[in-house]
Amino acid sequence: MVSNTTLCIAGGATAAAILGTLIYWRKKHEIIPWTWIEVGTLKEIDLYPLKSGRRIELTKVDVTEVGLRQASEDQKILVLRDRFLIVYTEKENEFRTARNYAKMVLIEVSAHDADHVLLDAPTMRTLYVKIPPQKPHKDVHVTVHRGEQINGIDCGNEAALWLSRYLLEKDFGLRLAYNDCSEHRDMTKTEYKLMECFKNFTRYSGGVYHDLTSIMLMNKASVQDLNKRMNNYQITVKNFRPNLLVEGPPPYDEDNWEWIKIGNVIFRNVAKCYRCFMTTIDPETGLSSSDREPLKSLEQYRPNDCPSKSPAMGVHLEVRKTGRVNVGDKIYVTRRKQ
Repeated sequence: MVSNTTLCIAGGATAAAILGTLIYWRKKHEIIPWTWIEVGTLKEIDLYPLKSGRRIELTKVDVTEVGLRQASEDQKILVLRDRFLIVYTEKENEFRTARNYAKMVLIEVSAHDADHVLLDAPTMRTLYVKIPPQKPHKDVHVTVHRGEQINGIDCGNEAALWLSRYLLEKDFGLRLAYNDCSEHRDMTKTEYKLMECFKNFTRYSGGVYHDLTSIMLMNKASVQDLNKRMNNYQITVKNFRPNLLVEGPPPYDEDNWEWIKIGNVIFRNVAKCYRCFMTTIDPETGLSSSDREPLKSLEQYRPNDCPSKSPAMGVHLEVRKTGRVNVGDKIYVTRRKQ
């Protein structure tokens, strides 16, 4: 007769073996590759200090775990980060983007000195905004997609008045929050659906005020192919607001990349980028296309089911090794097994 103790020991050994196998399997599939395939060149780098605001075009950038950061050689000037500013409602603390107010894409942010940024927009006076220290300024929790709350520091009443007048034509209603990027955002605590759809998505994938991951990459050839499919309508890469633009690979080749290496930085392909109404907004005018292009054409040949039925264009990347990338750097990848 087999004793309970023996059964417990045997059960424990089996569980340990299964756990060990899982750990080994994950580690085996998480190892950064040693060999790479060259596929193209880094053509453009864009940083968006304000979520839904206008881009800053750069020739070099530091890549951190939470997104792009201006090269920090000059420490006397405030170093801007990608999507570290966000507009939110005064009453509900809910985020607002160009999906709500299309002309947000025209708001420009630039560094003025060590602790001030400038806000500019058509018809508005330039506003100097002090980037607040942690205290005594108001700490806020901004509600973003699917109810997730992200910490921020309110940027004061002058910024609130400026944004409200520009976007609402009122003296109140909207405010500006800043994130100092000191805490890593763990989306796996709330985004269970993403974990089911995106097998490479981890607690390190999220950015600051980004929709999903900290970096979004586009392939120039994919946009060119899309333009060929649209009747009497043309868009630019800027409609998709990528951080990194690659030139060289064939259309949609980026969908099949598993790992990406640019300069000394290594990324993991986490998910396709699912597209919404924002792609229909002209980034130079703030006006939306009358016939829902390019979204309408994308829906015809790039459909998806998980996590939504929105069409995909571009890929979301998780930063696995930080460093610097420069326009002109070669792009190296490994491909997913088919």
